[in-house]
Amino acid sequence: MNSGMENISNYANVTLGKVPETMEFLGRISEDLAVEQFRENQALYLGRKSLEKKLLALTAIAVSAANGQKDSVKLHFNLAMKFGAGPMEILDALKVAKMALMSSTMSTLKAQLPIIEKNVNINGNNVEIKNIISRVKAQTGMQVLPDNLMALSKFSFDLFSEHLKEKSELMSPFKLGSKFLYLIAYAVSVSIHSEECALIYLKQLFKAGGSIQEIEDALAVSRFITGNRAFITSSEILEQLAGKPEE
Repeated sequence: MNSGMENISNYANVTLGKVPETMEFLGRISEDLAVEQFRENQALYLGRKSLEKKLLALTAIAVSAANGQKDSVKLHFNLAMKFGAGPMEILDALKVAKMALMSSTMSTLKAQLPIIEKNVNINGNNVEIKNIISRVKAQTGMQVLPDNLMALSKFSFDLFSEHLKEKSELMSPFKLGSKFLYLIAYAVSVSIHSEECALIYLKQLFKAGGSIQEIEDALAVSRFITGNRAFITSSEILEQLAGKPEE
C-alpha cells in the first residue's frame, strides 16, 4: 500500500472504523483521485473549524437525504453518532431537509401566477389570508413574506395554510437551536438550487446570531456532499473499474 492510501486508511479507520467502499475503489483506480477526495473531505467537511464535528455531520445527513443519497446518509449518520449526536438532533436535521424540499416545490409560483390569474378568477382580497399574513409577519419579524408564498396565498388558501402548518411543525426543533436549524436549511436549499429558500434561511440565520464563518462551513459541506454524489451513486461502476484487490 502506498503512502497516500495509507494516510487515507489510517484516518478512515480512526473516524469511521473502516475505509468507505467508494474511497477504496477510487484508490485502486487512481491514487491521485483518492488523495484529492481525501483532501476535499478535510477542506470542505471534517476539517472545518467554526462548526463542531457533530453539526458538520448533521448538516451532511440533511444534504445527503435531500439529494437521495442513501449510502451517504448512513455514512454521515455513523459519524454524527460518533461525534455525540442524539436521536432528536438527527430527526431535527431530517425534518429540516424535508421542509427545504417541500418549500422548493413553490420556487416557480411567482412566475406561474400571471398565467393562473389570466385563466382563473382569483379572489385576492380574502380577509382570512390577510389576517394570517399579518400574524406570520408579526411572529417572524419579516416585513415582507417570500414572493412565492405570497403567490400561493392568492390562489390556494388550502395549500397556503398547509405550508404554514408544515413549517410550524418541521421547523420547531426537538433539540437543536433555531440558529442551527436555519444553518442546515440554508445548506440544503443551496444543494437543491432553491434560491429563494436559501436567501430566506440566510436572513433568518443572521437574525438568530449566525456568523459568516458558520455560513462558510455550511456552504462547504453542501458543496462537498453535493459533488460527492457523482461517486456515491456510481459505486457499482467504480467497483467494476477497480477490479479485484491485489493479494
